Amino acid sequence: MKNMIEEKDRLKREKKGIVNPKLVRLFSFIIISLSLVACTVLCILAIWEFTKTDAVWRAITTFGVISLATAVFTFVNERLG
Repeated sequence: MKNMIEEKDRLKREKKGIVNPKLVRLFSFIIISLSLVACTVLCILAIWEFTKTDAVWRAITTFGVISLATAVFTFVNERLG
């Protein structure tokens, strides 16, 4: 009986999701990292005036939207899946 209760507790603690949580976390990490690198490159180009500063603000905003979307997807997959 005690083993069954421990097994139920262990299953509750494990992360579950519609999509494999490890894959979702890896995908989120890759997407956010690539967005961050692209945003950093654009910021450096703007500092050296190789691109317009308007592109920098758009890149930062895009990075924010992508990061938020992947974080929300990860949360929903793990909590509600």
